[in-house]
Amino acid sequence: MNLEQWCELDELIYVSQTDEEYKHYAGLNYNEEIIERLAEMKISNSQVFIDFFSQPKSLLLGAIEDIAYSRTKKLELELHRIRNTKITSSRHMFKDSPVNWSTWRQFNSVEQNPENRKEVFDEFIEKTKHISPIIENRFSQIKQVYAENRHIKDDKEMDNELDPISAYLEEENISYEKLIDLVKSMGQRAKKPFRDALTDIGKTVLGKEPEYYDDFYFFRNKIYSDIDSNFLTIDPLREVKNTLVNMEFDLSKIYFDTEDRRNKYPSPICFFVKIPNDIRILYKRESPYFDLQSCFHETGHAMHASSVDAKNNYWDKYRIPMGIAEIFSTFLERLTKNSSYILSLSNLNEKNQNMISKLISKTHFMELFFVTFYAANSLMKLAYWKENVSIHQACELYTKLIKEYTGFEIPGEYWLLHHILPESIMYVPSYLLAVVRAAELEIYIRNKYGDKWWKEKQPGKDLREIMKPGARIDLPIFSKLDSNIFLQEIT
Repeated sequence: MNLEQWCELDELIYVSQTDEEYKHYAGLNYNEEIIERLAEMKISNSQVFIDFFSQPKSLLLGAIEDIAYSRTKKLELELHRIRNTKITSSRHMFKDSPVNWSTWRQFNSVEQNPENRKEVFDEFIEKTKHISPIIENRFSQIKQVYAENRHIKDDKEMDNELDPISAYLEEENISYEKLIDLVKSMGQRAKKPFRDALTDIGKTVLGKEPEYYDDFYFFRNKIYSDIDSNFLTIDPLREVKNTLVNMEFDLSKIYFDTEDRRNKYPSPICFFVKIPNDIRILYKRESPYFDLQSCFHETGHAMHASSVDAKNNYWDKYRIPMGIAEIFSTFLERLTKNSSYILSLSNLNEKNQNMISKLISKTHFMELFFVTFYAANSLMKLAYWKENVSIHQACELYTKLIKEYTGFEIPGEYWLLHHILPESIMYVPSYLLAVVRAAELEIYIRNKYGDKWWKEKQPGKDLREIMKPGARIDLPIFSKLDSNIFLQEIT
């Protein structure tokens, strides 16, 4: 077996696995045994790479990560199952069924009585006892995989022994010190303007002081409620498709699933089933304006994956660092926060200028909330691996970090109910990396093509050229990882 043959086999396993997992997340019929068998195949093939190859480094790191995820696949599936069967409300319903983990955000977006939302929140926190042991067991096994492979390294490229954080930093091409400094500095700069705005916005939106159960995901729907009527007749899919077609993107490789199924994953998500030819998007409606944002974000992922050159090396197609994977989704989502773009939507005009001003103010607040929330999320997860803490200790730390950056006194078990923190090894800091780079990318495109660049064909061509290399995009073309550019927009 040579490297090319290994890559062909690995891609076949990946495509088969992602197709089955897509059906799982979509709330469709799927075969759990197939997922588990494919995970076993993934372990075997990844071990072949570790035993017989050492380069490229991205595949070596990916092989270790794949073993970690695949060895704990049964626990991941158990977590998904328990979340939707045990994390349920004993008193409150959504669409004639008890509110469960997958419908929680939809329930919060329509429920008018804050006491009802509080009851669901508190009950779900109490019921994290059902998933906490699964998460702790899974992460313990992931730690063990990295411990078993800690000496697999290239001394010229990696100074420290391999662990989940060093692998993440290597993939993101950033030092631990620089990442920590970026996360903390962004969180520190955002927290005062966030708290200053929180009280006023809380009283306006909620008619009361915001409380611990008024979380980020509740606010991102509720805050737009007074202007949502302006977006009721706007079809997010039609708008994003029209925009990309105008820039000559090929949408034939992208499939959109917007059906509302009870056990469908609660967050919008994009699956790169086979890059660049089979990309699938899942989302279900929560509220009119947020639906626009989420649709653009996930389509940005799809725009990226479908623009990767099919002739690229396997690792450049499938081993895209998370901090790069989120750039183009965040970049396209930024259009939904652009006043000129919003006014260009099908049923809006200059008469809506006052509404647009409100919208921009609200989106800036939500960006501040995002930065403070994800600063806390990122620091907790970094500490989890770096300091080898227990789940209980992580919950205590999370309470302190959320308090420090957002001001909310949230039960630390809340992170166990998040859709990313208890599943991914890292990931969350990548959102902060990407939000900075997306702002830099927009300035790069705007400086070349003007404020209404989305109306032109050439920006689409330029974007496709940037995305074409996949994992090896030339970041310095547009990014210096200067967080000031993004933070000055929102503070």
